[in-house]
Amino acid sequence: MFKPFLRAVLITAFASGFVAAQDLDSLLNVSAFTAESDLQKQLNQSTKVGSGFSLTTRETPGIVSVITREDLENSGARDITDVLRLIPGFDISHDLQFVQGVSLRGNWANEGKVLFLLDGQPMNDLLYQTVSLGNRFLIETIERIEIIRGPGSAVYGGSAEYGVINIITRAASSLNGVAVFASGGLHASTVGRSNGGVMLAQKNKELSWDFTAYQGKAIASDGDYQDFYGESEPVNLTDLASSDPMNINLGIKYKDAYVRAVYDQFEVTDPTTEVSNKSYFLEAGYAYKFNNKLTLSPKIQFQKQNPWDYDYYDTPENDFDTDAQRVLGQLDANYDLNRKVNLNMGALYFEDKGVDNLEEESLRLKNYAFYTQALFKHRLANATLGFRFEKNNRYNGAFVPRMALTKKIENLHFKLLYSRAFRSPSIQNVRLDTTGALPEISDVFEFEMGYQFTPEMLLAVNAFYLSTSDVLIYGSSETDAGFKEWYENYYKSGSRGIELIYSLRKTSWYVNATYSFSEALAGNTVDKYTVSQTTKQYAGQLAHKFTLQANVYATKNLSINASIIAGGKRYAYLSDFSGSGAVSEELPAYTLANLFLNYRNLLPGLNIGAGVYDLLNEKPAIAQAYNGEYAPLPGRSREFVLKLSYQLNFKRDEK
Repeated sequence: MFKPFLRAVLITAFASGFVAAQDLDSLLNVSAFTAESDLQKQLNQSTKVGSGFSLTTRETPGIVSVITREDLENSGARDITDVLRLIPGFDISHDLQFVQGVSLRGNWANEGKVLFLLDGQPMNDLLYQTVSLGNRFLIETIERIEIIRGPGSAVYGGSAEYGVINIITRAASSLNGVAVFASGGLHASTVGRSNGGVMLAQKNKELSWDFTAYQGKAIASDGDYQDFYGESEPVNLTDLASSDPMNINLGIKYKDAYVRAVYDQFEVTDPTTEVSNKSYFLEAGYAYKFNNKLTLSPKIQFQKQNPWDYDYYDTPENDFDTDAQRVLGQLDANYDLNRKVNLNMGALYFEDKGVDNLEEESLRLKNYAFYTQALFKHRLANATLGFRFEKNNRYNGAFVPRMALTKKIENLHFKLLYSRAFRSPSIQNVRLDTTGALPEISDVFEFEMGYQFTPEMLLAVNAFYLSTSDVLIYGSSETDAGFKEWYENYYKSGSRGIELIYSLRKTSWYVNATYSFSEALAGNTVDKYTVSQTTKQYAGQLAHKFTLQANVYATKNLSINASIIAGGKRYAYLSDFSGSGAVSEELPAYTLANLFLNYRNLLPGLNIGAGVYDLLNEKPAIAQAYNGEYAPLPGRSREFVLKLSYQLNFKRDEK
């Protein structure tokens, strides 16, 4: 385990071209409160993602990571999975049909446990609450990513049990002009990906609008794949496993009113199946300011989806075809009692409808929720207290309180957090439920402490304990009567661990290093997660992960970025082909080493970037995160990446 980490450090030090060393005594004697450094500018940016209140990342009541556009461009990330792998606690696993999803803090988190937002629109599907990843959420369109590495249900509801990923696009936020982009990836023997798109936006004082459209094609792997049962010869996946996105995003804002419409399509294939996800979003809202203290924000939202529409190639028609829709109304109130006390509260109602087009069955879920939280600022600590109650006509209500103490005292900051979170049963969870559709409940304790040694250097460490009860788990079997599937509640799952972040940011270079450790809780009852080798790790999950990212501005326009992602051993389910069932086997530790060069304004407005992903060609497999009868997806081989973008800015009209 130590060997790949050591190799990771040495490679990055060599690629970045420097090693920073400073005497600890001198660091402790330097004030962090001179002129605002680049690091302080980043830390002092406000975010509402953790609380609904505007607070800096060091004081917001959540364990938060923020990735800026500068960091995204420098990293050369190919898609959202490359970004998430650099964040403590995150990893990528796969579900069925090579659909990739997130794991977080040593747990499979893709089904209803992590909420993805794209310019405010929830991207989780309404049937299972999953988000399919791969060549999706193209990096070139993103201005900022705000991540809660912890529970978000008290603010965001029953799809944010373990975390929240809030993606803000350039067109919706910073762009005032037109931008076009294209990116491609090349493996030794095939084209890995080709993506392209356009963004337009005009920002005026009263009327603003934005438009983004992109489309892409990619392979899921260029490796050889042996199916779980060994019923066929190994096949190369280059032409058999794809990951193709398309997205159209339009927003209009007039004074304090807005409308946003999004169409999103994502198609994935494996050697036997084609899976399609299509979603339409429409939202309108208004922020009405009664006075300087009280703001009321009503909104309505409509979603229509055809998710997980899949077809086995050897059958004459679609094997799963279900429509889902949601109609939601919400009223949010924010009140500043005084400069030290802020109240946020609201209520919402939404109705979900699922229609199985093959079975000609339908299901309606009627939901309502109330939430409130208060922020009390004091010289010793900021206190956040709140709760959310959500009820459905088909399942028991979930009451989730949260409590937090946070404070930044000169160079030091700390966070002491407790939150209960929940996963509300979605359409398919309820339709296939066998145990009464209980909401899944998690209790999460977190503690973070950080110290800014100099204006350019920050070290932060957090510890967490995450215990989940009434765990919603999918099951299936072949019977004499045919295929049978169901959901049921298991008693317990969860994890505990630590996460460490070190950041050193100078004007002409910066280094970010992270380490994360997690282990499974004792007493886990979800047999699909367990492996025979250890009780400390769940199937497909990392116990140890180390990342190192170093960026140097060689000139004003040229940046050189080297990154390392080193993961420890994992365990994945394979078949022994003897008919005795699945067995778990060890997947070796790996080191992903990457290098990217980015040149801005080669010509006015024209940026070009080139790099290599997986320099060592280690090709770490993507494991299924449970015993689900899918062998690991072979990792992609070394990929050469090229990115081009051009931007023409408009003159801002302040009228």
